[in-house]
Amino acid sequence: MLKVISFLFFITSFGVLSAEMPVENFVKHGDYLDMELSPDGKHISARIRNEGRIYLVFLDTATMQVVGGVKPQSSDEIHSATWINNERVVYQFREAVYNSDAPIATGELFATNVDDSRAEMLYGYRAGESQLGSKIAKRKDTAATPDIISTLINDEKQILIVEYPWDLEGNTYYDNRKTNSVISRLNVYSGIKRKVETLPYPGATPFANEDGQVRFIRWRNENFESEFAYRENDDAQWKDLDNEQAKDHVPIGVSKSGQNVYFSGSVEDAELNTVFELDVKTGAYTQIFSDLTADIQSLNWDFELDKPVIGFTFPDKVAYTYAEGTSKTATLHKQLVAAFSGQNVSITSQSDGLALVRVTSDVNPGEYYLFNTETNSASFLWANRSWLDPAQMASKTPLKFSTDDGVNINGYITLPTNLAENQKAPMIVMIHGGPHGVRDYWSFDSEVQLFANRGYAVLQINYRGSGGYGDKFQEAGYMQWGGKMIQDIIDGTQYAVDTYPIDEARMCLYGASYGGYAALMAAVRAPETYKCTIGYVGIYDLNYAYSQSDTMKTLGGEAYLNKVIGTNKEQLNEFSPVNHANKIKSNVMLIHGERDSRVPVINAEAMLSKFESVGKKVPYLNFSNSGHGVYDEEGRFILYNAVIDFLDKNIGQ
Repeated sequence: MLKVISFLFFITSFGVLSAEMPVENFVKHGDYLDMELSPDGKHISARIRNEGRIYLVFLDTATMQVVGGVKPQSSDEIHSATWINNERVVYQFREAVYNSDAPIATGELFATNVDDSRAEMLYGYRAGESQLGSKIAKRKDTAATPDIISTLINDEKQILIVEYPWDLEGNTYYDNRKTNSVISRLNVYSGIKRKVETLPYPGATPFANEDGQVRFIRWRNENFESEFAYRENDDAQWKDLDNEQAKDHVPIGVSKSGQNVYFSGSVEDAELNTVFELDVKTGAYTQIFSDLTADIQSLNWDFELDKPVIGFTFPDKVAYTYAEGTSKTATLHKQLVAAFSGQNVSITSQSDGLALVRVTSDVNPGEYYLFNTETNSASFLWANRSWLDPAQMASKTPLKFSTDDGVNINGYITLPTNLAENQKAPMIVMIHGGPHGVRDYWSFDSEVQLFANRGYAVLQINYRGSGGYGDKFQEAGYMQWGGKMIQDIIDGTQYAVDTYPIDEARMCLYGASYGGYAALMAAVRAPETYKCTIGYVGIYDLNYAYSQSDTMKTLGGEAYLNKVIGTNKEQLNEFSPVNHANKIKSNVMLIHGERDSRVPVINAEAMLSKFESVGKKVPYLNFSNSGHGVYDEEGRFILYNAVIDFLDKNIGQ
């Protein structure tokens, strides 16, 4: 039987938290982001947040003492870190940019040894060294976005990268994947780069095995359709892959030999998405996971078998499905699931009898454990957001209802923990963005927990068009942004009122991005149902998607918009809240970022103008330094205090 023992290498003491916790506790970003074992298992790399900045630290696995790390300068953060060999780690920084809600990778690669020696900048737009007076190869500036596609297991000094060159647009470099991508070998000690080849298609994504052999590539055409090509060896010509079963699926990895490619995609009836294995030589296409009730959302691989063996789904709470056959990783996972009953358990990395295990739930922001296969025990390492007590968090309850046209809709409701018997709670209908391919999960959500802590029930509806329930369900939302998708939200509201202790006189709509749009459209469609509405970085005139949004700058962006919202002017206008300000009876609050390029601030300005024209006063919160959402903790503190104040005034006690 698996044993769980405590081992805390950062000791922090906390007092007993009050029933109503400070807003700061919920707006603070998580402090422990991820951990990974070195190839020999002797060290752990970890990205941690301290005083608002993300550091990289190296820990001795035996003692859990910090032996090295990287402290970013100025406002940079550690974006990612990858073990290359037992001593060397390649990492990236990320930084805030003008029009982004969250920091993004700088397109630069750095490396350091575990003991902090031989720290080098390897790659990027400012990585160059002087070439004068020497014929010795030097690092060069490179204006491109790199991805590591192979750590080259048999080469301790080099990695294989793909480079996506930047295009210059005005005075700004822009990564739009319209230029042909380049494969190169990069020395992780010197930064010397050697070009291997240029791929024949713009923005092509290569898949390489552990030896660096690239046998398979994927790209998107102007119609936003995936295309694939395969070659038998490095000298062979690329051949279009004409496998009919795989053509609508997405490649996610290749085997060590490069002969087997793994795809994510729907089964024949397009009801649910699973994982398939393609033998590129024989053409055999095999489904790995079956007996599903929801899409495969994530995977654990067995690296000895060289294939995915555990699939994670969320029909309501987390559920697991296992590939056929014997797998040490799957056997270990079943043990862990039994030990951490009722939680989401994933194996993040393995090495020499050790495994890093992450455990999460609707009330648990995440804990890391180190599992020893020899002693069959799991040692506690760290709890993310340790200032939040899972026992004081509110549980998410899965729900399901059927619409009048026979569509099954799933979602979640979170009731406040302090709700007295026979008491009815005010409710926030919190609508997710995207909308397509995105969904709400049975997982920890600090926003939901903040609202529940303040006495509000939170309803989350995975309306048609959401991801996670098959292609047909997602496609059912196409051209229905302001139609059936909105009706699902309204129907879900009524289901919650009929089923749970909800005060139907005190309900508010709230969402960001598409969720902000849907909040206002639901207020248009059901003006008597909701007392208040909060639109956060929402699109309120669908015509602006074509004329103002940066979606049009991306490869396949126009084709995507044509598919999901269409070009029918009459429908675009009918589905735009900006044209229905006079129909909205609920009190409205708008929030937007001045630097938003995905949904430009002109949307909020136009909506405010229409409200003004019909004599409706609307509080407006504008963040001058934010893009498509507010990322910095100071801004989030202001935002959520304002939202809570608005909710309290409209639907509070």
